[in-house]
Amino acid sequence: MPTTIADRHGRLTVKLTAALYAVTFIHHLYGGLAFSSTERTVLAFVFSGAFAVTYLIYRHALATRWGRRAYWLLVYVFWVGLLGLYEGGWNHTLFAVLRAGGVVNLDRLYAAASDARISDDVFFQATGVLTLLAAVVLGLAPRLVGRRTPIAQTGHEDRAQ
Repeated sequence: MPTTIADRHGRLTVKLTAALYAVTFIHHLYGGLAFSSTERTVLAFVFSGAFAVTYLIYRHALATRWGRRAYWLLVYVFWVGLLGLYEGGWNHTLFAVLRAGGVVNLDRLYAAASDARISDDVFFQATGVLTLLAAVVLGLAPRLVGRRTPIAQTGHEDRAQ
């Protein structure tokens, strides 16, 4: 039985989402412990629940219309948008670039006081930036996967509709 393009995209994105989840979990758990931040530690486990929901929808509901919509909504809005672009991009990557560029008074740009943001903790900042990189790969992956299904038993390739 040939694999459809939707099957390949689903398998690829759930694996990449698992990688993004792992980086995010480690980042927040480490930040919670390193900065005595209960909020970050709790968030690490909240993200575990979000990944569980994402995986369960992938495993049991991706064949349904509502399941596909819920899955892709979670992947792109929550994992890529919220965790990748906002958390990894705004909170860590942009902050690190501005700080390295000598911009002062970043506390005005980043209104919430945060011991972690102004930290020189390389592991914490690196895993924050890695969150953005993992999300970009996740967001682009379905576009990078070929649009053809594998060769079917007929010996020719079928175009995905």
